Amino acid sequence: MKRFLFTILSLIIAVFSALADENVTFRAAAPNVVAMGHKFTLEFHISNVQPSDLQFPDLSAFDVISGPNKSVANSVTIINGNMTRTQNTTFTYILTPKKEGTFTISPARFTHNDKTIMSNALTIKVDKSAPQQNAAGGNGNQVYQEEVGLSDKDVFCLVECSKRKVYEGEQLVATIKLYHKGNVRGFEDVKLPEFNGFIQQEINLTDKERDSGIATYNGDRYYTYIIKKSILFPQRPGTIEIENGKATVIAQIQRRSNRRRSFWDMDDFFNTTQTVKKDIVIKGSKIEVMALPQENKPSDFNGAVGTSFKMESSINSTTVKTNDPVNLKIKISGTGNIKYLKNPEIKFPNDFEIYDPTVESKVNTKGDEVSGHKTIEYLTIPRYAGTYEIPAATFSYFDLKTKSYKTLKTEAYTLQVEKGANDNGGNTTVVSNFGTKEDVKYLGKDIHFINTKDTSIKKSSKPLFGSTGYYLWFIIPSCLFIMLFILYRKQLKENSNIVLVKNKRANKQATKRLKQANIHLQANEKEPFYEEVLKALWGYTSDKLNIPMAELDKDTIEARLTDHNVDTNTIADFMNILQTCEFARFAPSGGHEAMDQLYNKAVDLIGQLEEQIKK
Repeated sequence: MKRFLFTILSLIIAVFSALADENVTFRAAAPNVVAMGHKFTLEFHISNVQPSDLQFPDLSAFDVISGPNKSVANSVTIINGNMTRTQNTTFTYILTPKKEGTFTISPARFTHNDKTIMSNALTIKVDKSAPQQNAAGGNGNQVYQEEVGLSDKDVFCLVECSKRKVYEGEQLVATIKLYHKGNVRGFEDVKLPEFNGFIQQEINLTDKERDSGIATYNGDRYYTYIIKKSILFPQRPGTIEIENGKATVIAQIQRRSNRRRSFWDMDDFFNTTQTVKKDIVIKGSKIEVMALPQENKPSDFNGAVGTSFKMESSINSTTVKTNDPVNLKIKISGTGNIKYLKNPEIKFPNDFEIYDPTVESKVNTKGDEVSGHKTIEYLTIPRYAGTYEIPAATFSYFDLKTKSYKTLKTEAYTLQVEKGANDNGGNTTVVSNFGTKEDVKYLGKDIHFINTKDTSIKKSSKPLFGSTGYYLWFIIPSCLFIMLFILYRKQLKENSNIVLVKNKRANKQATKRLKQANIHLQANEKEPFYEEVLKALWGYTSDKLNIPMAELDKDTIEARLTDHNVDTNTIADFMNILQTCEFARFAPSGGHEAMDQLYNKAVDLIGQLEEQIKK
């Protein structure tokens, strides 16, 4: 059975091959008249051959939006027992005219069986008042394909905010969301809106959370994809505008033809889709920020805004000895800008030695709110015995539920300090490790007994004055001083040259960021990995080539690298890595192996640039 099927298949292939060289046709099709400013389709149709050296005509009179895009369709027709196979290859351009007038498109050509086969020439009239045509060619009997492109209704992107009117310091959620018809495959040249005027905490999302499903917008149904989701805290009253961003969307469009299809039409089995790109604007938003009320505002209020705040305190002991450490902890929890709360002020007695507090914050941003707690640990050491009072600490915040200020208090502590074993009336030298809880160590008294042993004085046999050693004591320090002064002036001059300093540190900073990227690589954390590689490359070029961050873009970098005589292959590798990272941050990547290859390329690229860029 298998041998029979193989024989039949070989026979069909042989028949197809015999018929392939017959009836080779090559024609071009486009509208005769097009409207100024509108897109139109130019197509080149080739039958029964696959050209390998196809040469397209000059299209400089038009702007090329897309193309040439290739599609292949095969059909088999059987009439009265005779089988006819047709293979149609179509190359499609999407064009827009640059100016009005009449233009001639020369024939395209290719070589087949030592013969040059040419298409027909076309004459296109560009008229301002001409109706827009979507078809390739004005003849209704022609086979054409609809214009391929994306409209503003097919794909768009918005910054959606959970609130449009908030108090200063009140949290809101900003979501950069893409709406599309299910044909988007990725992004490039992404510039996200910047949230100036806000403190931003980005929410980490899984791939499943980013593909948020189907939503309805202005009556139409769309697939949605979350590019970024952040919690924002406005830092000033007034209207804060979130500026627009931009991106280039890569999509696949199904191409449809007006040609009647036979039962044996095999067009659906071949690639009839076309990849197109569309520049979109990420539309920003405006947030009205209300100032916090001044009425009944507590004197210790430091900008805390939220709900359900609680404050707790604890002390390690209320009975201690002199020079023993005392640890006082305060824990503040609730929903709001926890991470940015200022520490409550503790008024310790004047006779206590006080050290900087240690602070630990734990914040949860998995939901649409920021919640968590902040722990502040105060370390102090009493130096004298006695009874001391540590008054209650206060914490005031603006409650969003009641729209009023509230004040929380800790309990006051009475501390009984007893005289320690090493206490000698306060004349004690101590050493303390400020970052740990180690006990204070007693080193000893500061006055010692007079030495009563033999203290006879001997006369030196050789006077120091006038000797070689005497002069060396002056010469050597003087030489050292002059050398250090010269080095200091040189270092000062180099440090004053900001461009030189940034140039020297470029490789060091890039290496540091690539090490951090390697940590994310080992943990298989895709988005942070690509972000760190991007930071390394952008930061390196900014420092090395003295390009301000505000002016940093691909075109500027490519021009500067060319000015520094960097090899064209190295420049191309640099641009490919940038594009790969930008695309992979917002689209599924190729896995750990692809990340590992990209990391090695980035490391090698930095080394090549260091060798090729002249200081």
